[in-house]
Amino acid sequence: MRSGGHPATVQIFDIATLPVRLGAAARHRRLFHPSGIRAEGVLERVAPDDEGLPMHSCDVLARVSKGIGVPGAGPDVAGLAWRLPPPPDLGSCGPWDVLLASTLGGNRVALAPVTSWSGATFSSLMPLRYRDHLWWVRATLVAGMDTGGLSLDAFQDGIASGGIEFDIEQAQGTGPFLPLARLTLRHPDPSCDDVAFDPALHSHDDVTLAPRWLGDIRRAAYRRSRQGRDAE
Repeated sequence: MRSGGHPATVQIFDIATLPVRLGAAARHRRLFHPSGIRAEGVLERVAPDDEGLPMHSCDVLARVSKGIGVPGAGPDVAGLAWRLPPPPDLGSCGPWDVLLASTLGGNRVALAPVTSWSGATFSSLMPLRYRDHLWWVRATLVAGMDTGGLSLDAFQDGIASGGIEFDIEQAQGTGPFLPLARLTLRHPDPSCDDVAFDPALHSHDDVTLAPRWLGDIRRAAYRRSRQGRDAE
């Protein structure tokens, strides 16, 4: 109860995502994509500046991960995330986190495990609303991995031995995917910090997850996961 005798307002999203916090607390680490490696890289925009999402060419921090944490090269839901710093001309903005996960047969929303990094199609799973249009993002690995399986160690070796490249594409609404950028992972990240990539907390000022209600659930789930990892 709050002071004054009025019952505390409990957000339904917090109730729905309570298991996420409990699961993260039990693991003492992130519940979603607990096993991963971070890398420093560069995003090079190939689409014209005025076409589509406002991703600019820049240095990025990226993470590749396994959704369940299956050890070794075993199949799992594969994850790809990167963080863009604020554009130079918009210093008041914060960073922008983009998170993608492997999907079934290249489907935009059907999350699915994969057996190899090179065979995965990564999707944003939710569209991004920008300037009154909905945009989808997807990625495929195009260079740097000669081995099969879904081993994080092999992926890290690929980064260290010459870099790994992804093609990033965008699609407006139900339209076709077109080239957006090339993401190159060049160096394993030496930091020991557990960087929390969160597309609901860190986003471009003009870009939002859609639909809004599903974005609210996702935001609450990520918050619960962070709280669980911090729980003592």
